[in-house]
Amino acid sequence: MADHGTEGHGVTPQPVQGFEEAPFGRSPGSEPRRRNRRKAILLALLLLLLLAALYGTWYFLNYNRLPIPRLGGAEEEIVPPEYVFSIAGPQGADALTRPVGVAVSQNDDVFATDTKSGVIRVFDTEGRYQRSFSAIQDAESPTLLRPAHIAINQANELFVSDRRLRAIFVFDLAGNYLRKITLAGEESKTWSPLGMGFDGDGNLYVTDVGDTENHRIIVFSPDGKEIRRFGETGQAEQMSQFPGQFYFPNGVVMAEDGRLFVGDSDNRRVQVFDSNGEFSYFIRTAGIPRGLVIDDQQRLYVVDALGHMIDIYTLDGGKITSFGGPGSGPGQFRYANDVALDRNMRIYVTDRDNHQVQVWQWPAPVIVIPQPPDTLNEWLLCLSPLLLIPPLLLLARRRVFAVTPDFVDELVALGKVPQMDRRRFKWVTPEHLWPKFDGRVEEGIDLGKLVREQAHSESDARDMMNRLEISHEDAVLLVVAKRARTLCTEDERIATLSYELGVEALDARHFIEQFEKKEREGKTPGPGE
Repeated sequence: MADHGTEGHGVTPQPVQGFEEAPFGRSPGSEPRRRNRRKAILLALLLLLLLAALYGTWYFLNYNRLPIPRLGGAEEEIVPPEYVFSIAGPQGADALTRPVGVAVSQNDDVFATDTKSGVIRVFDTEGRYQRSFSAIQDAESPTLLRPAHIAINQANELFVSDRRLRAIFVFDLAGNYLRKITLAGEESKTWSPLGMGFDGDGNLYVTDVGDTENHRIIVFSPDGKEIRRFGETGQAEQMSQFPGQFYFPNGVVMAEDGRLFVGDSDNRRVQVFDSNGEFSYFIRTAGIPRGLVIDDQQRLYVVDALGHMIDIYTLDGGKITSFGGPGSGPGQFRYANDVALDRNMRIYVTDRDNHQVQVWQWPAPVIVIPQPPDTLNEWLLCLSPLLLIPPLLLLARRRVFAVTPDFVDELVALGKVPQMDRRRFKWVTPEHLWPKFDGRVEEGIDLGKLVREQAHSESDARDMMNRLEISHEDAVLLVVAKRARTLCTEDERIATLSYELGVEALDARHFIEQFEKKEREGKTPGPGE
């Protein structure tokens, strides 16, 4: 059996009971029934769409127009902020690189953390570069090492969290170092401060993600003494799970009425607490919430790092609007992280992987939109194009395969490597196995380009190791396979484990048989087929 690089790491794999042979080619669970249901639903949707088209044709022939609702009255709609310009700094050594945190002073200075260079860059509100600073009086380092977030208090002091130095460093607005804030005793070596915010009394609220078991909020007095702490680690599968528990909390901001808003990043929600630190309610977010800020109209801005955009809510959680989107062009983000406002209500957003701070502002005009349809028939006609979405998604989907080198070795021996190179196939492999494909060309196919390396969740891998008593490399492979839903391997033990996890396993023989059968039928096999 070919080695796919997952053994020899001191963990003895446990046998899986219930199979005399590896379940290659078997569909886990009730996949055939689900497949038949999908076909029936698709057919029903196509029939409904045909009926809508026939009705539209009949209506046009009788009334000489399509049955589309006429425009009625108008109502106002919130127009999202619009892009103004970006701040990237000068060319050369002072260029802004991988900014994470941003803050704007009342003196119109824009401060941004340059995480690659370990400095604070300062610009004016028109984007002109002013200066940089990083010097601190600390025994561990003479300068900042990995500055993350920035916050400015009512006394015009600048607070910078540094995760590598595990402390918060305080400067005046000219960049002169003032003091350091950290925890007492051994905790000073394990905590990792990140987001920061202040209440009306000047108390500092800090999100701490250093100890895996104690993701929490720590509150310091204005002179840097700890007042209290609350929260612990909790990984929620649903938004309503584990109120008051966090999984990598990030941004934190206090409203005028004392409500505390915390971006609970990896739980994909914002948690809201009262002035005493008691949980109040959740705000559902679309992606991973990072930086937070509240404007003078009591609108909450939430940076969505996963969606590469900024969502705006009421303080009660009602969605108002969004702006941004993924990309490298003007008004597009690559991992936005933090947000700040100046006194003129301009919005500053760190655009980490585009190496800039983007500046946005609210436009004055509003737009006019039509009223909704009045009758049931009008509603049906307006919504009928939505029936196209499910069949189009089914037609456009690509089947994803997690693959190991031994599977490819077997295809090479059979002369069937070209079977992998199909437009609707996507091949992925764990990061530790990808070098075995990089630079390898078989039968004219560059496997390093065909097979993509797939990142994984380390916490999921550790959980898989403990649950199945397998090696780390095996666990990573199964995590990637579970996400792909199909695993292509010649390893019978791994195939059996994947089946137990609900993942279809194919060896080269079953892959070829399945593919050629579907090819004869004129279609590409879907997941579980």
